[in-house]
Amino acid sequence: MRNEWCVYRRSSSTGTTIFALHVDDIIVASSSTDETDRFKAELRSQWEISDLGPAKFALGIAITRDLANKSITISQAAFIDRILERFNLSDAHPVDVPMVLGVKLTRPDKSLPVPAHIAAWVTRTPYRELVSSLNYLAVATRSDISYAVGRLASYLDCYREDHWNAALRVLRYIKGTCHLALKLGGPSPPSLSGYADSDFANCPETSRSISGYCYSLSTGMISWSSKKQKHATDSTCYAEYVALHHAGKEVIFLRELLEGLGFSMPTSTALHCDNDAARQLTEDPSNHTNTKHIHVKYHTIQDILEEELAHIVHVLSTENAADIFTKPLAKPAFEYLRHKLGLHPAS
Repeated sequence: MRNEWCVYRRSSSTGTTIFALHVDDIIVASSSTDETDRFKAELRSQWEISDLGPAKFALGIAITRDLANKSITISQAAFIDRILERFNLSDAHPVDVPMVLGVKLTRPDKSLPVPAHIAAWVTRTPYRELVSSLNYLAVATRSDISYAVGRLASYLDCYREDHWNAALRVLRYIKGTCHLALKLGGPSPPSLSGYADSDFANCPETSRSISGYCYSLSTGMISWSSKKQKHATDSTCYAEYVALHHAGKEVIFLRELLEGLGFSMPTSTALHCDNDAARQLTEDPSNHTNTKHIHVKYHTIQDILEEELAHIVHVLSTENAADIFTKPLAKPAFEYLRHKLGLHPAS
């Protein structure tokens, strides 16, 4: 693929093969069993390979296929068990949400000297290791903890006990929901659609907003992000506009990837947004006096709409799946949006 150098596709008169590489591991999908066998035979003619059969486990991710319903479920229960044991939380009580609504985490004042007992605590506390482990879950299968992990990662250079306790809470949440798995595919034809959202001035230190987006192919999410914006914004509209910019860049990547894999994209992609002012700004930038302060790069979303790669669709805030990537939520809203992400109990 021209935009993903670890994914390859080849087509011939005998069929199509798609394969992905990670170091020396290869996962292959072909249009027929004969085509898979032909691909493996060609590899063997050049290198010594080990054939492990149908993919069941890769990079700490369990893979379950339901051929009858044309779906795949991925999960990381074994990896979760390992990190629970590593951080001595195997017997901990689970919690319902990864981050408490209204939680206030702040950076300590670096101009003040660090007391010796706090410096010693920081040295012996594996905060970075825990956040790193949680981050692998967040980027691989557990999109529901993306916001919490992103928030915790911003304190890697200055963590204190409240940050450590917040990280342990995320792990306790993971313990109670280790049965959840991301379900992808299904009998319906794949259709790319996305959600974008922001939480205005979420960061207490910088007053920057948090952007979030996610994309699905009719079922579970295949791509998601929770990220602090690089520039401070002066309104909710501007923050949402920046969030659409980030989501717009991802839609270009995903459309090119899908086209490279052989999925035609005849229509523009629906990108859902719950802010009418931001939607109107993407479609009609004529109000120049109120937009001339916006960094030029954020106007990329306008070009995407003009090229008909995507179109903005209004969605209620309660139905915006990307809301889970921008702030802590109360349990009912969190669980509802978690379900929209495609996370379900593993069968």
